[in-house]
Amino acid sequence: MALISLMLLAAVLPYLVGIINGTEAKPHSRPYMVSLQMGGRHMCGGFLVSDRYVMTAAHCYRK
Repeated sequence: MALISLMLLAAVLPYLVGIINGTEAKPHSRPYMVSLQMGGRHMCGGFLVSDRYVMTAAHCYRK
């Protein structure tokens, strides 16, 4: 589990800089990003871990 966390952190770190004074991303320029939607409205974001799994924040999941 620690290895997965480190790999995810290493993958995300280069993109954290763009949040401050960044520019708007062009549509479809980040094919690994996901919008979790309910009723056509964006509820949470995430990213593809594989072709079957999405990583997102725990508060995005409701039973």
